[in-house]
Amino acid sequence: MHIEIPDKKGLREFGLIMGGMFIALFGLFFPWLFGFTFPLWPWILAGVLGGLALLVPIFLKPIYRGWMFIALILGWINTRLLLALVFYLMMTPMSLIMRLFGKNAMKKKPSQLESYRNLPHPRQPKQMEHPF
Repeated sequence: MHIEIPDKKGLREFGLIMGGMFIALFGLFFPWLFGFTFPLWPWILAGVLGGLALLVPIFLKPIYRGWMFIALILGWINTRLLLALVFYLMMTPMSLIMRLFGKNAMKKKPSQLESYRNLPHPRQPKQMEHPF
């Protein structure tokens, strides 16, 4: 699994965005939402990330690589989880309801034909002169 590291500008944006997100989520929103005291650690972490982003963004490479590795793993898990949920919670009940009412989306039975292919009606050569 190869993680492509962005240039200085991309690393700077990463550091500033991550610092801002730590302040917004852990420094302001969660303490306000749950009634906790406002912690100091998100502000320190955001200051370090922001300072590195502005002064030496190249030092953010290992942090970026680790963050993207975690993001790839979470994306892989979420994709499988969401696809499974969509299939089992949407497609399966829909197919069971269609079977209950005797509907067949293919409009054919498997034992009837060798193929499910519907052959198109042959067109006259005159229709090909002005197809639209």
